[in-house]
Amino acid sequence: MNGLIKLAIKQPIAVAALVFLIIAFGIVALQKIPIQMTPDIDKPVLQVRVSWPGASPEDVEREVVTRLELAVVSLSGVENVESDSRFGSARVTLTYSLGQDMDIALIQLLSKVASIDGLPSEARRPTVRTSNSDDSPISRLAMVQLPNSKVEDLGSLGDFVEFQIIEKLSRIEGISEITFRGGQKKELRVALDTQKLAEFSISVPVILEALRASSAQVTAGEIIEGKRSYSLRAEAISYTPETAKNIILRSEVDEEGRLVNIKLEDVAKIFMSYKKPTSFRRMNGQDAITFAVIREPNSNVVEIINNLKIEIKKLNEGVLAENGLVLNNVYDETIYINAAIALVQQNIIIGGILAICILMLFLRSFRPTFIIMLAIPVSVIGTFVAISWLGLSVNVISLAGLAFAVGMVVDASIVSQENIYRLKQSGMTSLMASYNGSRQVWAPILGSALTTVVVFIPVLLLDLPIGQLFRDIGIAISVSVLISVLISVTLIPTVAAKILNESKEKIDKKRSIIFVDKFASKFAKIIQNYAFLIHSQNQI
Repeated sequence: MNGLIKLAIKQPIAVAALVFLIIAFGIVALQKIPIQMTPDIDKPVLQVRVSWPGASPEDVEREVVTRLELAVVSLSGVENVESDSRFGSARVTLTYSLGQDMDIALIQLLSKVASIDGLPSEARRPTVRTSNSDDSPISRLAMVQLPNSKVEDLGSLGDFVEFQIIEKLSRIEGISEITFRGGQKKELRVALDTQKLAEFSISVPVILEALRASSAQVTAGEIIEGKRSYSLRAEAISYTPETAKNIILRSEVDEEGRLVNIKLEDVAKIFMSYKKPTSFRRMNGQDAITFAVIREPNSNVVEIINNLKIEIKKLNEGVLAENGLVLNNVYDETIYINAAIALVQQNIIIGGILAICILMLFLRSFRPTFIIMLAIPVSVIGTFVAISWLGLSVNVISLAGLAFAVGMVVDASIVSQENIYRLKQSGMTSLMASYNGSRQVWAPILGSALTTVVVFIPVLLLDLPIGQLFRDIGIAISVSVLISVLISVTLIPTVAAKILNESKEKIDKKRSIIFVDKFASKFAKIIQNYAFLIHSQNQI
């Protein structure tokens, strides 16, 4: 360390270049670090979702959830299984133990889900998600009608919303999922005539099987021609009222020996309609379609919201304006993020100013105070390099750590600078005072910094969610303090050797602060008198 101090004093340009590099890398890192409200917490959670249109929660629980739970509860590493049955859908959430390899867990879960049988034929195949469906949205949108709207029923815009809005907004980088509520999609409805069903002796399962068979793609065989073979596949029909009514339910021979086909139109009415709404959304007394925007992990919330606003503006000026609709951003997480970050930044600035005022109060000289002031911006800005390198984010927790570190990073510089200043007062040259002053105190400075870092090691090693939450504050403080140690043995003695070139008489002459000096003198006399009194009593 002594060699580093000597090298820093001899090579001030190299030290200046090092400081500028730290600041430059810190500014560049700050541009790339994700900005969000709180740190990302890795949740060892996987979720299985199943959709069963039209089924009641009781049927979903009995026919779907029970089978899923029995299948996944035996998977290794699973600590907790929670299920949620709703009208037409179900989800089973699996919480794994900490330290579980989630890639292996995902493969095992996919394999187990694929082998599940006995699910209702009307239910869709289960899907697996790597994130919890209860993730907090970073933005909520609401679409309402304008007075000149051409849309008669907002609830009939399900397909319009999916293809004109969701599809465009989902392309924004950093958005994981966009869900919407309130708009209903079109569906083909088959209204059965029970009297005709009885007349033709056709049951409902027969109709369901006919509909299922008509929508299935099947291989019809192979045609071999020379060295080539061609596979024949029967195309599934695209359901429309015209095609659906010609679905054959049964074929029979009448009394005259003719083949008669009983079609779907003979026992039912087929028409296009909209799904029955399961919920209603209103904003300011108007019917609305609401959207929830969920981001990807480790993404920049501020950047996502800015791009989202640009795309919303394009939609409002384009396809939505043509239909008399408008899309409003009713919840924006960046408002709270910016407010919280601004508050922490204000605390950092005020804390730095107060620290400088305290230094001026005790040192009574601008030059040594200025030297110590340099440690604050260099240490704080340099911390952003470590935050970026470790893949962390700028959030309220990490900024709070920097706010705490503002008062701590000056400690090492104060000790080093004060010792240099003391030796300068004793008559040493500025070069010798800078070298000897830093050489004498670097060991206790480093020891003090390491004790601070060691305190946060348990927090850094804790894998629990609470450990992940407060990991950022430990890293911010630890890195800032370690950088301040480097500053105290390089920048501080280098600048002190150049600036503290005053004569001994000027250094000994300190500026006086009347009220503070009088109070300090009286307080010192009280302590001295008390000490003398105690000493006298002990002598007696």
